[in-house]
Amino acid sequence: MSGSLSSLYGGRGVAIVSGRGGRVYDRAGKEYIDFFNGHGASLFGHANPVLRGALDEAADGVWICGAGFESPVREELADILGGLVGGGRAFICNSGTEAMEAALKLAVTVKPDRHRILACRRAFHGRTCGALALTFNPKYKTPFKRLLSNVEHFNPDELPGLIDSDTIAVFIEPVQGEGGVYPLPPETGRAISEACRKNGALLVADEIQTGLGRCGAMLASGLVGLDPDIVCVAKGLAGGLPIGATVWRESLGDFPGHSHGSTYGGNEFTARVALSALKLTLKEDFPRYAETLGGELRSKLASLGGSAIKEIRGLGLLNGAEMDTPSTDVVRALQAKGLLALSAGPRVVRFLPSFASTSDDVSQAVEILGEVLESIKNGGVVK
Repeated sequence: MSGSLSSLYGGRGVAIVSGRGGRVYDRAGKEYIDFFNGHGASLFGHANPVLRGALDEAADGVWICGAGFESPVREELADILGGLVGGGRAFICNSGTEAMEAALKLAVTVKPDRHRILACRRAFHGRTCGALALTFNPKYKTPFKRLLSNVEHFNPDELPGLIDSDTIAVFIEPVQGEGGVYPLPPETGRAISEACRKNGALLVADEIQTGLGRCGAMLASGLVGLDPDIVCVAKGLAGGLPIGATVWRESLGDFPGHSHGSTYGGNEFTARVALSALKLTLKEDFPRYAETLGGELRSKLASLGGSAIKEIRGLGLLNGAEMDTPSTDVVRALQAKGLLALSAGPRVVRFLPSFASTSDDVSQAVEILGEVLESIKNGGVVK
């Protein structure tokens, strides 16, 4: 990894050069079970044959023509995305944080006379200035505070009583991934939805990591009691290519002309792969598979027993195990044994299997975790 990227993200010390299904390989040929998947972006695993076919088809066509021109593939993709909220509209961009920026701008356009924006403690919505204002963790935002708008952060269960007639919107993740893998309790989600409707506030669901089948439904919002007006999706939408989308109920209206845009957003190359990925997800019923395999993972994690794992949380293929050991130490030890995972806070290890992951991958992953925890328990050195 180059010095600049290493300083931003921290080096893992491994160069991944190839992948197939739910496994990846470094340049020395070592195999890893991939429960990292590019922070969850490789939702279909690696080298999926259907997505590879879409890539070949896209490469032979127009790669980009610009948003001012009609594009059948982009229009079909937008129609399917709009269906996520019952026949809505979609703005296609390049990333999750861009989708959040679009949602912010749309919200203030729709509610021009209101002033308050609410979000959650432990929230992570991105690193550009608008999305960063919505993000809670001071470590991400302190150097840039003078650039950020005012957003009020509360615990999710506090929100229903705080939403009022001056509230523009409430931004919320159905499962707080970066914040420690905390699924929203359904009763809280329903109360937030009802309070937004009662007060005319918009409800914006950040489904960048939870959406598109990962958590056991095309949108996780319905699983946790949320009824959003605006939804942001990104990771997994094109199997790892850069794309994001903001989707909203048509009744809200639209952006004013020329008030927002994206040079590369919705380009034909990426849109064609995303369209193929969405159709494949629905055809193969990947949401149901995610629900089944995720349940198997949580059950096997629970079978490890002992006091090393304090709690197991998650939905579908977004899962976290809270430890009594620093998560970075555990993640490093797992990698040494051939399992890629990531931290979600100081003591939570996050596992993001893909649709290509199997029961065998889950069994081997839990076995590796058991070995690491046993080594730590016995005073072994975590490397």
